[in-house]
Amino acid sequence: MKQTLLRELRSNLDYMSNVERRLAEVILKDPRRFVSYSLGELAELAQVSQGSIINFANKFCGGGFPALKMEVAASLPHVSDTPFSVVTDGDSLKEMLQKTTESIGDALKNTSALNDEETLRAVGDLILGAKKVEIYGIFRSAVVATDFYFQLLQLGIPATFVSDVLTCAVSASMLGEGSLVIAISSSGQTQDVIDAVRLAKANGVPVITITAHKASPLAQLADRVLIAAPSGNARSANANEVRLSQLALTDALCSYLRTRLDADGNNRYFKMNEILSSHNVKD
Repeated sequence: MKQTLLRELRSNLDYMSNVERRLAEVILKDPRRFVSYSLGELAELAQVSQGSIINFANKFCGGGFPALKMEVAASLPHVSDTPFSVVTDGDSLKEMLQKTTESIGDALKNTSALNDEETLRAVGDLILGAKKVEIYGIFRSAVVATDFYFQLLQLGIPATFVSDVLTCAVSASMLGEGSLVIAISSSGQTQDVIDAVRLAKANGVPVITITAHKASPLAQLADRVLIAAPSGNARSANANEVRLSQLALTDALCSYLRTRLDADGNNRYFKMNEILSSHNVKD
């Protein structure tokens, strides 16, 4: 989706190397002017080598420098001139709320733009076809993983949630045919989750990851990657925005799953809801 390149660069600044970040900042500062730069002009302006520019282009658009310029040009009609919503010390609480909700809205729009229909459906179908879904999430990501686990459980989909750093790896090593791993990590660099995913992959288990950075080590291991983007407006808010974007993705997936349940799945769904209703579970 060419129109999403500038969104992707803005959302992933915090996850880039120093060289990548310098290039991205030049592009984002004035994307219209960037389209007119030669390779040498850009290298001098960003203080990077021409080889680094080509590597950057290959990474973010799957082609060389001309392809990068074409994708930026295709993104231009979608560039927003809306100023960043950054909370400052002088803001009233009401103003902070307004700016926060605006940034969250931008994060959710970015997330929607960066995930295509084919990938979303493929992820949903993998979950539906699995005999067992195992979800990994540590620290902040555990909040998202827990919420996703409860939603899948309510849908009657066999799922487990693992957040202990040692148990993730032990459990992954015992997975086999019919299992599916969903690894949730904002940075995509949480080593304990990466280790567990490697063990699952060694057993032939497909892996889905929900992360903010498609070029992260975790994303490189996954069969399918869903991008949970921040707004790019205020880097200090990135972690919270990514968490909310992850929740939006899992909510959307569960809505899709509900519409695709077969007869057995519907029976499990209604049975699960009968159990919850009988215990008056409303929270």
